[in-house]
Amino acid sequence: MTGAPRPVRPDTRPDGSAEAPRLRARRRPGRVGEVHVLQLFILEAVVLGILASGLIGTAVLIGTAVLGALVLTVTFLRSQGRWWLERQVMARRHRRRQSAGAPVATDPRLGVLHRLAPSLSAENVAMSDGSVIGVARDDAGWFAVAAVVPPESGAGPAPGLPLDLLAAALTEAGQQGAVLQVVTSTVPPNGAETGPTTLAKESYRRLLAGLDAPVVPSERTTWIAVRLNTRSLAEALSDYAVDLSLAPSVVAALARRVGKSLRRVGVVHQLLDAEALVAALAQSCGFTPETPAGAEQVREEWSAWQYGALAHRCFWIRQWPAVDRIGPLLGWLDTIPMSMVTVSLTLTANGADEDFDLRGLVRLTGPAQTLPQLSGAVADGVGKAGGEFFPLDGEHGPAVYASAPTGGGAG
Repeated sequence: MTGAPRPVRPDTRPDGSAEAPRLRARRRPGRVGEVHVLQLFILEAVVLGILASGLIGTAVLIGTAVLGALVLTVTFLRSQGRWWLERQVMARRHRRRQSAGAPVATDPRLGVLHRLAPSLSAENVAMSDGSVIGVARDDAGWFAVAAVVPPESGAGPAPGLPLDLLAAALTEAGQQGAVLQVVTSTVPPNGAETGPTTLAKESYRRLLAGLDAPVVPSERTTWIAVRLNTRSLAEALSDYAVDLSLAPSVVAALARRVGKSLRRVGVVHQLLDAEALVAALAQSCGFTPETPAGAEQVREEWSAWQYGALAHRCFWIRQWPAVDRIGPLLGWLDTIPMSMVTVSLTLTANGADEDFDLRGLVRLTGPAQTLPQLSGAVADGVGKAGGEFFPLDGEHGPAVYASAPTGGGAG
């Protein structure tokens, strides 16, 4: 769905002083910059075809050149930040998701979640010490979730988690291809109760106040998810014909190893069982018992995913600000006066001597009527901080699932 940034050395100003380091986009597989390798093959084929046609005759050369120009126009046409052909593929997938029916579920929470991941299921894995760890499965693999324990009552919401601690925990787990995700969902002060007009005005007020004037959110929930996909599991067991029935046990053991690493660096957490895992996913996706059940309550539009009266609009952090501004930026996002703000940071281990892949997603949840206005204010604020939000239009269903504590989703 997106590329992944990596840390780089500090840039240098013309006067020789060092700027704060930035995270820059890592090249996506199969791409050279923004261009897909298939586009380059098409370009090469068109050029060779035109050159070859020149050996046949002028008329053939002209016809081939016109046809080649049409092919290249379609191949390299841009539309709203994406290639036109890419948008057509997205539109077809979007229509397929809209027309697909969700499996019948007796649990209303699973009824909502199955609209995002129809194959989602969860089970408990018994550990040797008698405890149980919930492991969920979807089309891409398996994942387990831990809830970060907030401070004692009255001490305020749970703090955010430094990326260096997460990277250290992922390294100590020793599993190439493992994914570690931290998801923070916040309800800003009076965010859920304030009217739409007031929310929009407050968002602009905080935008003008800047990143250095944060407001402590009234509620913050943090989850840590560990994911292992099918290929990574086979590599872990050195067997591509691996018995998939072993997968939940492998992921549960991986989650426990990551949990021990987090505990050593002072992150107090609780590994969730299957029931609590489903509850965490539902909570992150905006499920409330008060919202009437029924398929008509959940729908994916091109510009948002809607559940009940609230809409969810997702963004990829396409460009990160300077490293010293990332913390204030994420803190500022936590206080945007929405019904809920969700920030997902996903780290993937590539190998012992390689950088981690980092992907950032932000999901804004608010009244459907005013969400575009509020989203615009947030995007402006991110731009002022030196970052860039890219709206995941046409992919908001998968993006909602990816920004929930699922280890980055199923794709």
